[in-house]
Order: sequence, then C-alpha cells, then structure tokens
Amino acid sequence: MFRVSIASLSDGLHQEALHPTADDLGLDADVFSDVVVDLTLDLSERRVLAAYTARATARLECDRTLDLYDQPIEGSHAVVFTVDAIGADDDETLPLEADAQEIDLTQSVHDTLLLAVPLRHVSPAAAEAELPTAFGSPSEDEPADDRWAALQALRPDGGDDS
Repeated sequence: MFRVSIASLSDGLHQEALHPTADDLGLDADVFSDVVVDLTLDLSERRVLAAYTARATARLECDRTLDLYDQPIEGSHAVVFTVDAIGADDDETLPLEADAQEIDLTQSVHDTLLLAVPLRHVSPAAAEAELPTAFGSPSEDEPADDRWAALQALRPDGGDDS
C-alpha cells in the first residue's frame, strides 16, 4: 500500500519526493526498481489534488535479442480526492472522507508505471542492429535449405512444382 499522510498538512501546496518499493505498489520487484514519486499536493477543505510524476527502472526482455536490459520509465498523472459526490464513471476523482488522515495512491501510481512501459522492448544494443528483411531461397530455382532436395526427389512427379 502506498498511502500519503495528509493529517498534519495545512491548506495549500505541498511537495515531496517519495520512494515506495515495487511491493508497496503491487508491482513485480524483479521488474521494477528505484521507484521515485515526485508528489505535489494541493489541499483545501473539501478536496485534495494529488499530481505526481512517477519514475522507475524497468528490467525488460528485448523483443529482438531476448537479452535483459534496464529501461528508465516515467509517467505523470493527477487524481482529485473530494468529499463531494462524484460520478460513477470518473476514474480521476476518488472519494475522500471528511476526516481522512491519508490518501491512497497505490492504484494510481501502479497504473501510471505500467502504462509507462514501452510496448516494444528493444534494448539499446539491438536498436542499431541490422534486421533481416528477406527470407527463403535467393532464387526460385534453388531451395532455401538444400535438405529439401532429397525430399523433392521422393515426389511422384519427380519433384516438379507445377
């Protein structure tokens, strides 16, 4: 759980850098490390605006080479906690008890970091590597693998492809 105490804070802006663990956020500790949340809280009597930038290091497997590599990731988001009634389908506004002592940012920061992971995992070493774009036989008369020649001879038509 990643909860931030608001009990001792007065109305106005407050900034702090927090260092939750991957376990605190419900993330895989083998994948996410060095988590830092730069948090800005804007408190008033009936609401709390929590704006943050979450940064971490993600251990990813390269899609091209299957090697593991570390990728810095970052995402920003803001959530409003309010005492007033909220709509049922509003994901960025969460309920706040009038006497709340803390706010729970676990799910918001969890989702922000997961969304910051790139869809394609390409390690820096593989980013400049030449990718083959042609496959198969260099010509139609020559098989891509010479082992096929023995199998073609077994065809009833003598290996004719027509």
